[in-house]
Amino acid sequence: MSAVAALADKRAEQDIEGSILTFVVPSTTGCDLNCPFCFINQRREIATETGLSPSDYVSFILGAADQGPLGAICIQGYEPLLPDSFAYTQEILAVGKRLGIATSFVTNGTHLRQHVPTLSKLSPAHIAVSLDSADAAVHDKARGKVGAFDAAHAGLRYAVSVPVLKRALVVTSVLMPGKVDRLMGMPSFLAELGIGRWVVNALIKVGKGDRLGGPAGARDQILDDLLDLKAEADRLDIDMVVDDEFGRLSEDDRARDLMEVEALRIKRLEHPEGVFRLVPTGHCSRGADILKPIHDQTPVWRPSADVSEFLTSLSSTPLQA
Repeated sequence: MSAVAALADKRAEQDIEGSILTFVVPSTTGCDLNCPFCFINQRREIATETGLSPSDYVSFILGAADQGPLGAICIQGYEPLLPDSFAYTQEILAVGKRLGIATSFVTNGTHLRQHVPTLSKLSPAHIAVSLDSADAAVHDKARGKVGAFDAAHAGLRYAVSVPVLKRALVVTSVLMPGKVDRLMGMPSFLAELGIGRWVVNALIKVGKGDRLGGPAGARDQILDDLLDLKAEADRLDIDMVVDDEFGRLSEDDRARDLMEVEALRIKRLEHPEGVFRLVPTGHCSRGADILKPIHDQTPVWRPSADVSEFLTSLSSTPLQA
C-alpha cells in the first residue's frame, strides 16, 4: 500500500496545495486481514488500545487547520470500516466535509457494503479500495483470509450503484516483486465493474533505523512491469497511475528512456515535507520520516497539547533527503 494515499486524484498532474494529514485509526481487535506486506505493521503502528478518541482526531484537524491551509486528509487503516474503527472514520470524514477539505480513506473493502448508505451522506473525496488480483483465490491468499475478495467485490458493486460514491471510487493495487501476473487481469475486472481509475504502488519496504524505506525489488524490473500493466490498462481505457509519493522510485530516471517513464504518469508529492501522519498512540511523523518505523524518538502529540505549536515544532526538525 502507499504511505500517504491522499493522491488518488483524477489527474496525476494536479498538485495538492497545503499540508496533508494522514491518520491511522485504532481497532481493539486489529485488522480483519493478515497482509504480510502491511505498511502499518512494518511501521509498528499497531495499537489495539484506543489512546486517542474520535474527538481527539477532530481536535488535531481543527488545530492543524488553524495553523495553515490543509490540502487533503486521508485515513489509512488499520481498516477504517471495521465496527470499532468506523466511529473515528465518520468523525474525520465529517469534519473534513465541514471544512471543505478533500478527505479520503483506504479500505480493504471487506466492510464497504454495509457502510455505503452512511458514506453516501459523508461524501468522501476518494474511496481507495485495495485489491491485489482479479482472481479471488490469489487475492485471498495474499491477504490471508478466504472470502476477502468476494466481500470487497460485493462492496464495490453496491458503491458503484450510488453516483456520489462511484465518482469517489478508485482501486489500488500493490505490485509485488516478480508477481506482475497477479495484476494483469485487473484492468478487465475494473472495466466490467465500471470503475475507470486504478492506482498501482510498488511494494514499499519501511527502512530500518535512520534509513529511509522505498520500493522492494529491482527498479528496472519494477518499471518494466508497470509499463506492461499500463499497456493493458490503456487497451481497456482504464486510467492507471503509478503512486510514488516520496519519489523513491525516481532516483535514476536519467538511466532510462524518459519517454517510457513519463508514459507511466508517476505521481509524486510536490511538497513531501508537508505530510503529517498521526497514529493512535499519538506518535506523529512528518515527510519522508513516514518511511521509517515508529521509534522512541518519534514525536508524540498529547490531546492536552496545542496542535499548532506541536506541528510548528515538528516542522522545524530537519528531514533526511
